[in-house]
Amino acid sequence: MNKRSDKIIIVFWAILFLIISSCGYRFSGRANELPLHIKAVAIPIFVNSTQEPLIESVITNKVIQEFIGDGRLKVVDSSKADAVLKGRIYAFSLAPLSFDRGDNVLEYRVVIQCELVLEDVKENKIIWKEPALTQSADYKVSSDISATRTAKEKAIEEASKRFASDLVARVFEGF
Repeated sequence: MNKRSDKIIIVFWAILFLIISSCGYRFSGRANELPLHIKAVAIPIFVNSTQEPLIESVITNKVIQEFIGDGRLKVVDSSKADAVLKGRIYAFSLAPLSFDRGDNVLEYRVVIQCELVLEDVKENKIIWKEPALTQSADYKVSSDISATRTAKEKAIEEASKRFASDLVARVFEGF
């Protein structure tokens, strides 16, 4: 190769580098909005203000699992916590999605809504509040009642898992 082709290659790579580095893509979240002293969180069982039995256990367990899996905060008993995450499930509904020709429901959507508050125990103040976090999942109805019940339970599990993932992201990203 000659010097001219070497210069062309260098200019090409320089231009490519400038284009890539200035493309404008940035992460929209802010890395960690929590005060630096918050290292451990307590997550008491959420309050269930709905008629759906045991949903508070399912959601609370998924939230705890998500925080443990994330690893940025240690999940501890309230006596050792720097912060406490409190939740109240205030709405649970089943919305029909599809029907057969006889107007029988073929598919439902489980919709769960919660209000959440993350409190700083040491400074006795609210760090983060979400008045209406909503999540959903769909399931199909079967002629077998136990299969339909199992499908509903799986949908609740799926909605709870999505809810927990969304919650952890919002806590750390300040949304």
